[in-house]
Amino acid sequence: MRKKSLVITLIMILVICSLVNSVSALSFSTTMTPSSTTVPEATEFTVTVKVSAIDAGTNGINSLAGYLKYDTDVFETIGETAIEGLNSWQQSYNSENGKITLVKNQFVKTDEEIMQITFKTKTGVTGETGAISFSNIVASNSESNISARDISTTITVGTASANANTNTYSNGIQNPAVTINPNRNTNTNVVSPTVNNQNNTNQVPTNTAEEEMPYTGAEDVAMRAIFVVLVVAAVSYFKYESMKDVK
Repeated sequence: MRKKSLVITLIMILVICSLVNSVSALSFSTTMTPSSTTVPEATEFTVTVKVSAIDAGTNGINSLAGYLKYDTDVFETIGETAIEGLNSWQQSYNSENGKITLVKNQFVKTDEEIMQITFKTKTGVTGETGAISFSNIVASNSESNISARDISTTITVGTASANANTNTYSNGIQNPAVTINPNRNTNTNVVSPTVNNQNNTNQVPTNTAEEEMPYTGAEDVAMRAIFVVLVVAAVSYFKYESMKDVK
C-alpha cells in the first residue's frame, strides 16, 4: 500500500512539474513614448514603440503584431504611410481592423525601437485629450507566440510641452471621447481589445481575431504530450497492480 501511495505521489509531482513548465514564461515588454504629451492643434507629433526585457529563448523575436486604437475625434485618421518600421523592422497596417504587423529578417534579443507612428491633431480641439493604445501584442520567436501587456498614452491638445512623456503602460484610460479597457492575453491567439466609443464614428472596428501570428506553440504541444504519457503510465501501472492482486 505504501508503495502504491509513493508511486501516486511521484506521478502527481511529475504532472504538476509538466504543467508549471508549460505555462512558464517566455516574455518581453513594450513601451510607448510620444514626442510630446501636449501638442498644439493641427500639429504633427510621433509615438515610438520599443521592445525590451526580451526573454524569448535562444532565438529572440523576429515578428510582432498588435492592434492600434486612437481617438479620431482628436487625431486625424492615419494610413500605412504614417507608420515607419525602425531598425530594419518592416511594417504593414490593416486600416480596417487596426492591426499592425512587423517582421525582421534577423532575431532581436536586446532592447530596440521597432516603429514610429506619426499623428496629427485636428483643428478646433484645443483643451481636448485623446488616447492612443497598442494592444493584444504578440511576438514570435519562430517556435512559439509570446504575449505582452497593452500599452497606451494620452495627448492633450494645447501649448506644446517641453518634455516628452515617459513610457506609459495601460491600466485603463478614460476621457470624454473614448474609453479603453486593457485586455492582457495569456494565450497565443490575438484577440481584440474592448473599445466603447460613443462619439467617435471613425474609430477602427473591433476585430474578430481572424488573423493570427504565423507560428503556433510547439512548447505547449510538447508539454501536452508529456502529460498524456504520464497519464497512460499511471493507468498502466494501476492495471498491472490490479492483475497482481487477482493472482
